[in-house]
Amino acid sequence: MMRLRNKFALAAALVALSAGAANAQVNTNIGTSSAEFLTIGAGARGMALGGSFATIVNDVESMYYNPAGLPLMETGVQGMISVLPYFADTDYFWMGFAFPFSSGQNGFGVQLGSFTFGDQPIYTEEDPDGLSGRTYNVSETFVGLSFAHAFIDRFTAGVTAKVVLDNLADASATAFAIDIGTNFHATLGGRPISLAVVIQNLGGSLEHTGTGLDFLAFPDGDPSANVDPSPSRFRAQAFPLPTTFRAGLAYDVVSTFNNRVTLMGEFIETNSTKPGWSFAGEYEWDNPNNAIAAALRGSYSYQADNYFSSEEEAQFAGAIEANDRGLDGLALGGGLKYRLSNYEARLDYTFRHYGVLGSRDVFTFGFAVGSP
Repeated sequence: MMRLRNKFALAAALVALSAGAANAQVNTNIGTSSAEFLTIGAGARGMALGGSFATIVNDVESMYYNPAGLPLMETGVQGMISVLPYFADTDYFWMGFAFPFSSGQNGFGVQLGSFTFGDQPIYTEEDPDGLSGRTYNVSETFVGLSFAHAFIDRFTAGVTAKVVLDNLADASATAFAIDIGTNFHATLGGRPISLAVVIQNLGGSLEHTGTGLDFLAFPDGDPSANVDPSPSRFRAQAFPLPTTFRAGLAYDVVSTFNNRVTLMGEFIETNSTKPGWSFAGEYEWDNPNNAIAAALRGSYSYQADNYFSSEEEAQFAGAIEANDRGLDGLALGGGLKYRLSNYEARLDYTFRHYGVLGSRDVFTFGFAVGSP
């Protein structure tokens, strides 16, 4: 009984430390970053566990959540594709391939994420109803290359270099960024414990340019002047990427031959929001002698910017009640894994609630071939 109390005391400490750190800091740059699609996530497993997943990730999703997990991959080449039908007829897609090499001393991978929507009517001052039939498309994409190294048997570190491409109708922008991740793993009471520190999207800014910013400038701004206008182009302001700092801790409260229960928590701060925290848990049943393995997952993420003042609560009361804002930050999911000889197939699903926006379903298919 004493051991059981100690396990749950450790789990409670994860949340307390995260919440305390979140309340200790203030950010005044709310809403000032670009390319927010970089924060959506990768596979369904990671979205079910939130940012806390960075502490235990050891598969192809490492490239997104913590590149330090690449040398810890338990199989050879891994691939994954994830589809998230997002809000307002938008779509998010992520895929990646990764593999360890040098007997698990190193890991390498490539990933691609894309957020798109299209065929949207163009509204102008002259055509406020969009009757012209003209439309525009939006495509935001990032491509990343990851490399990681196991410095000792308990410590790994990795880096991801990525390019971000942002196409908004006839305007576009490009930026470069890196992710840096570390993972320290050991045992406590004979069970695995791990600590991760990650910095994501550290790099440049997006400054759009292109024909979509062209216009005709009249002298003194007077179109009635008897002077031909001059071709001109607006200069867009540059906005930084959503640079994110994460620090997380995970502990296996149950770790047997067939069963594992992992509790994890994290502190998170992004340059354009207030600090937040998350708490997650994962149960996995995996007997190496059986072809099938299964997992159940869940998490709750708190982001202060998603919670309104009393005046805002009253103003948006109808929307809040209709969309059950009380579930904001909740994610639940599960997965199945099937093994046959040196081949492995995975199917994962996650239900994620986004507060007043509602909920979304995430589906991921993955595969693995060979051994590390």
